[in-house]
Amino acid sequence: MEIIKTDILVIGGGGAGMRAALAAREKGAEVLLVSKTPMGKSTCTYLSAGAFTLAVGGLSTEAHLALTLQTGKGVNVNELVEILVNETPERVRELEQFGLVGEWQKGRYRCLGRPTAAGAPLANILAETAMKQGVSSLPWVIVTELVTESGKIVGAVGFDFRKGKAIAFLSKAVILASGGGGALYLRHDNPVRATGDGYALAFHAGCPLRDMEFVQFIPVGLAEPGKPALLIAPPLADMGRITNSLGEDILKKYQITEKPVAVRSRDSFSLAIFKEEMEGREVFIDLRSLSEKDWLQNSLVRAQRDMLMKYLAGSVKPLRIYPMCHFFMGGVSTDQDGRTGVVGLYAAGETVGGLHGANRMGGNALSETQVFGYRAGKTAGAWVIEQDWAKGAHDLLNGRLNSFQKKWVPSAADLPPRLIRKKIGEILWREGGILREESGLSSALGALKRMKQEDLPRAKTESPKEILEKMEVENALLVAEMVLQSALMREESRGVHFRKDFPHPDDQKWKGNIFLRKRGEGMKLEFRPLPKIIS
Repeated sequence: MEIIKTDILVIGGGGAGMRAALAAREKGAEVLLVSKTPMGKSTCTYLSAGAFTLAVGGLSTEAHLALTLQTGKGVNVNELVEILVNETPERVRELEQFGLVGEWQKGRYRCLGRPTAAGAPLANILAETAMKQGVSSLPWVIVTELVTESGKIVGAVGFDFRKGKAIAFLSKAVILASGGGGALYLRHDNPVRATGDGYALAFHAGCPLRDMEFVQFIPVGLAEPGKPALLIAPPLADMGRITNSLGEDILKKYQITEKPVAVRSRDSFSLAIFKEEMEGREVFIDLRSLSEKDWLQNSLVRAQRDMLMKYLAGSVKPLRIYPMCHFFMGGVSTDQDGRTGVVGLYAAGETVGGLHGANRMGGNALSETQVFGYRAGKTAGAWVIEQDWAKGAHDLLNGRLNSFQKKWVPSAADLPPRLIRKKIGEILWREGGILREESGLSSALGALKRMKQEDLPRAKTESPKEILEKMEVENALLVAEMVLQSALMREESRGVHFRKDFPHPDDQKWKGNIFLRKRGEGMKLEFRPLPKIIS
């Protein structure tokens, strides 16, 4: 059985993972990055709009700070927000030193990639730089377990689903940067493998997680019948006209005034579209009035013009839109340098919660990957240089490999795991999505419990791909429970969390954060109010 030795194991090949790997390598650590796809490819960074929000060109750090906190509805970790707004400009200029080409605007920096992968230049530059600096990578691997001894990380166990074999990793530290769980929802714009693995790994390792009820939906997703789901360039929501099938102006109807609406009003805009659909009315974006000058003012808009106006016939008709699951604000609880509650375990990027509060402002996700990926990698890299290898770790890892092989035996059971995952996605979309209430959340939790007991044992594992899919289903069931349990506990509406039975924010009872952690075979939730400011 194979055991690979490295100072630091980075789990995740997106922007946060690659920046963490680079920073750790700069400290002299040996770094191995493992991911379910080749480094940089098919990640949220790669498929992103390629835009950073940052204090440049007339947007001050004070304004960026205020906007981020305002969007987060008062439950962000202020210290993390201050770090983000102060350090993003340096990290972006560093990317240009690596070779990234982009355009600077007021409060924005945008990569010059093309939809639907405008973030590809960023991902490619990070991957090339990491490889040049000596970061090793191993694709097509899902990490299934973090291995600890006496509360300290000693490695991990994974599965190479191309070769169909288990692998163990002996390491002094692990950095979790495997992204979020947006692909668990029925409608989403995430890579298909974004199944919340990092949340599940941290949970089973004993780390607390936070804010898992806050799941963001982006409003301007293409919903044309027979056409692929894709994200329409956010600036077009302000440039075009948003109407329903009765011709009503949606932004006026719901009094959505904060602009840009697809950046700063994602929560209220998504909810408005969802309500219209629930009442039997479709929602459209009408781009027919845009002039040549309008199309030329933004690189992302320019890049989508032919696709929207010619291929999708947006020049002759409005295009139907619908919200898609986009981002998880919640995640692992860390300090400002990515340290978790487990010694030697760090986390960065969408895997971490706290920065964005109850809603994320557009453009802060890529900034987060670079600022906190760098911090976690730098801190872990400096730490491992001072550490000795754990005694007895080889034997422990061999034991975990044996356990893995006993559990994941080929099975010709009658239920393809992809069908279980689809069922989870439908439940999350219907009951744990944009509009929630107690009866639906409770019903959904009951359905997940039955699926775990009845459907999961029937999942086929005849091929390595089906083994991967069943592993993802196990994680999906756990992450879905985190979202639903947290949403059920928070009896108010705040940011992206909207309760039909508690439609207003309640600062007296709920201005704070929900934390959860493993307790026995279940999970324990705890609400922690924010300290009251006495003037």
